[in-house]
Amino acid sequence: MPEDYRIKGHPYTERITIHAAEARVRYREEFHMKNLYMLLHDWFVEEGWVKRKDAEWPEHFYLLREVQIGKEMWIWWRFKKVPEANAYYRYLLDVFWHIVGAKDIEVMRQGKKYKTNLADLELMFQSRLEMDYQHETGKGWRDHKLLGPIHEVFHKRIFKNELEKRRIDLYRDTYRVQEVVKTYLGMKTYMPEPEAHEYWPEKGIGEK
Repeated sequence: MPEDYRIKGHPYTERITIHAAEARVRYREEFHMKNLYMLLHDWFVEEGWVKRKDAEWPEHFYLLREVQIGKEMWIWWRFKKVPEANAYYRYLLDVFWHIVGAKDIEVMRQGKKYKTNLADLELMFQSRLEMDYQHETGKGWRDHKLLGPIHEVFHKRIFKNELEKRRIDLYRDTYRVQEVVKTYLGMKTYMPEPEAHEYWPEKGIGEK
């Protein structure tokens, strides 16, 4: 699948956005895929990106297929978050999973045998700050007779400093979630304290 097709964001084309961050995780070793999925699910719920109800989960694409070297999976999550219930800007954070050669294996832990997985994992996190997001529903600044003509001046000059602060906040959150995954997988991280919760052990293990 071509790179430019894989990393396309939200389908609405009239968004005005500022790039915040792009972070990746590449990993090839044993890890429990279901537990990693649940870990990220819980993180996004706890951080207020989405409610816990699975019916509202923003999974826009899921593909599972069998290939010669094992299972291949593509998963796309596309989150939207309005900080502090403001009516002008919101955060966009896309998560792209690509898992190749996934196989079920068993490992020994303290003399007991557990089920887990072996796969080549790539996770990519892309985030953007979106302005005038209510234009998507026809209720934005650009749709207002008085606000429309000054909108460009507003977000490029008047509100520029505030938007930059929000972009930095989103930048930090993007790398925080990358650190969650790295901590879980036992990879080297750069934060003084790990983001992953103690009840999620490194790499995870499955059922006995």
